[in-house]
Amino acid sequence: MPRRAPSSPLAAQIRVISALFMRELLTRFGRSRVGYIWLIGEPLMLALMISALHWASGSHLPNDLPTFLFYGMGYVPFLMFRSIASRGAAAVTSNISLLFHRSITLLDLMIARNIMETLVCMTLVALFVLGGMLTIGEIPHHPGQLILGLVLSALLGHGLAMLLGSLQVFVEFTERLVHPFTYILMPISAPFYMVETMPPNVREMLLWNPLVHINEMNRWSMFGDRIVPHYDLGYVMIWVLGLNLLGMAGLRAARPRLSMSD
Repeated sequence: MPRRAPSSPLAAQIRVISALFMRELLTRFGRSRVGYIWLIGEPLMLALMISALHWASGSHLPNDLPTFLFYGMGYVPFLMFRSIASRGAAAVTSNISLLFHRSITLLDLMIARNIMETLVCMTLVALFVLGGMLTIGEIPHHPGQLILGLVLSALLGHGLAMLLGSLQVFVEFTERLVHPFTYILMPISAPFYMVETMPPNVREMLLWNPLVHINEMNRWSMFGDRIVPHYDLGYVMIWVLGLNLLGMAGLRAARPRLSMSD
């Protein structure tokens, strides 16, 4: 029988990440459909509640922006970032036993978990967009840039997850700070309001946060010239590159520490 050609290191790592991805999927949602339903239900309920409050108060968004879609599309991308940063950061300490396999690296664990979170939340975004198209005829102004904004949000969360995950190896209490930190980020990341509506001095401070730029870009990509966007794509790219480089360096420094403690 002819021998199988040895697979390349890249192909081997793709198989490892694929296997880890399926493991993460089953761990997160199990074999029941209830987990998937709740995943859709959480942002749906939040968007409905905020829309109902706006309706009850008699206030309206400028230029007749659809309230439900505005808040849903603001929250879900932030939910993706928060899920990647918090759940991804826990991938190191919760999967130490898997590192006994030489083919599995810390980066593999991070990538598998964060790809799962990204795909899940992008599916949610697609459902919101589809719902807007079918119910009120709201078509994304620039779909390609909307996808780019979601990818940048995921990469930003991935870099932060690697950095936080590696810090947990050296400073244990870091794990307890991850969730409060991501919740504190919510009000200063502009998921529920437009930066244009803020006073100039507040606007300048908010724009130090790269998530604000991503949310503003996503809103413009969805609603077009009905809003006045404030974002700098180059600034976001610098943050994405910087966090990912720091995160990978952190994982590399953390790996020997885990080996010594095993």
